[in-house]
Amino acid sequence: MNKDWEKIEKYYLAWWNCEVLDKVAIKVEVPPDKSQLESLDTGSVADRFNKGKVIKYNEEIIHRFFCGGFAFFKYWPNFGPDVFSGYMGATLEFSPLGSYPVSWVDWNKPILKDYSDLSALEIKEDNFYWQKTKEFTSYALERAQGHYLVGITDLHAGMDSLAVLRGGPEKVCMDLFDNPDGVKKAMKLLWKAWHKVHEESCKIIAKKQRGTCSWMGGIWSPGKMYAVQNDFTCLISTKMYEEFFLEEILNEINYLDHSVYHLDGPDALKHLDMLLEIPRLNAIQWVPGAGLVKEGVAKWMPIYKKIQSKKKAVIVYCKPNEINFVLDNLSSKGLMISTVCSSQQEAEELLQHYGWN
Repeated sequence: MNKDWEKIEKYYLAWWNCEVLDKVAIKVEVPPDKSQLESLDTGSVADRFNKGKVIKYNEEIIHRFFCGGFAFFKYWPNFGPDVFSGYMGATLEFSPLGSYPVSWVDWNKPILKDYSDLSALEIKEDNFYWQKTKEFTSYALERAQGHYLVGITDLHAGMDSLAVLRGGPEKVCMDLFDNPDGVKKAMKLLWKAWHKVHEESCKIIAKKQRGTCSWMGGIWSPGKMYAVQNDFTCLISTKMYEEFFLEEILNEINYLDHSVYHLDGPDALKHLDMLLEIPRLNAIQWVPGAGLVKEGVAKWMPIYKKIQSKKKAVIVYCKPNEINFVLDNLSSKGLMISTVCSSQQEAEELLQHYGWN
């Protein structure tokens, strides 16, 4: 954990409220290089479900990380982005512990062949992946002892999950025309399933830890927090998003104490205006997508300005030499800057320059 965590909590509250205290929120990390990771035992695919080995592996990575400013060490049970669908019967195939991707689903084996029977859309207590998620969360909380935070697993729910359960996004896109009522009924059940997972995860975490975090790096809340998302809406119009999927997103946001929307890729930008009108949505995380990060932060400055104009907090990912440009062009109110340095010395000098050391 960051040694000044108690002081940092008030800065998080200011950020969530789209405010700023005496200095801008900056998250600085120095990840371990490849040579530091080569000695770690990544094990086999079967080791994905060995809580002792998995969490020890993650702790070894944490020991090799540097976190400063807003950043903090964390672990979250990671069985891949489709684990939520796995809770409802989808079969996950896994790669070894130290590789990426973590898991995937065979879209040729859909759980929902049609919408005549939606009984699969619930979390069954004896589901293997759900049991493992709770087991790993509890075990990590016992081990963390204030050295790191434990987050809620990656929940690709809503349309993302429906696409997996139906056997691919193209099928759901056709369902919007062929069976709109079926899609809407499915979405209501998926919301209930998401709520159960998040609520039970929060109860487990609250026994040992103040506040919550998730897979999204460096975001903490003293209450119930999550990164809401709907990646497959890149494939549909905003009108269809509003008709079929907005209700589920609103349910998530209204349930949470703090929420940040994961806006992933240029094809998602068409929905930004609609999202910015959601009163209880606190923040936007804009991610340019694969291949576009290298273009630099300047290209996306109009997007960040639009987000700030609607009084939403924003996370800006940039290189250390771009930070001054960001500060010159954006308000510090509700601004979080996230950057990666090449060495601890560089990170500490940067933090000192911006008042964090």
